[in-house]
Amino acid sequence: MHHSGTTHALWLGVHNRRKIRSGLKVIHRHRVGDLEFRRVSELVFVRGRPMAILGWIDVGGMRTPIYLCELDPEKLRRAVTGQGTYYYEALTVDPRYEEVVLATGEHRAG
Repeated sequence: MHHSGTTHALWLGVHNRRKIRSGLKVIHRHRVGDLEFRRVSELVFVRGRPMAILGWIDVGGMRTPIYLCELDPEKLRRAVTGQGTYYYEALTVDPRYEEVVLATGEHRAG
């Protein structure tokens, strides 16, 4: 699992978007490379742990989440309106744009 809490969705056995679509959403600050912005993502709970879905792909005609970002439950707050909306009080990071440190110590863009 990536240090920022981001993981590949297929490793968790989540295969079909229609089966996991919860109607929940999370509003969070998100960083892609050097750019930071507010984002709305689909919120799911995998084995009771909150996760934001960052991206989807089509695998054999099935919409499949490709990146999940694990959220700290202590920083997740339900919106006053209720309506299935949550706010996340921490920064999430997209691993596709992070610099990777190879075992040799060499840096490589993600």
